[in-house]
Amino acid sequence: MQSIKLRSRVDADGILRLEVPIELANLELDLVVVYQPVESVTNDTEKQEDIQEIKLSLKDSLAFVESLLNPPEPSSKMRIAAQEYKRSMGL
Repeated sequence: MQSIKLRSRVDADGILRLEVPIELANLELDLVVVYQPVESVTNDTEKQEDIQEIKLSLKDSLAFVESLLNPPEPSSKMRIAAQEYKRSMGL
């Protein structure tokens, strides 16, 4: 028996539709539903209070993507810091 957590909405018709991981396709399942109402935010401005927006120029956007796709080699200070972290964590 395995447990996965899904979040779904009951439609106005009272029908609960679940989208499950594709790995469960063609399997026979026994489901147990435990429900807990969740508070939904209806006002978009409330959602945006926790979001900080950063606007980048085209040049900065390209530099950001380039650094993600081709990150620089770590410096010697970074390597030492990583070794110290691993040692402190017992890794």
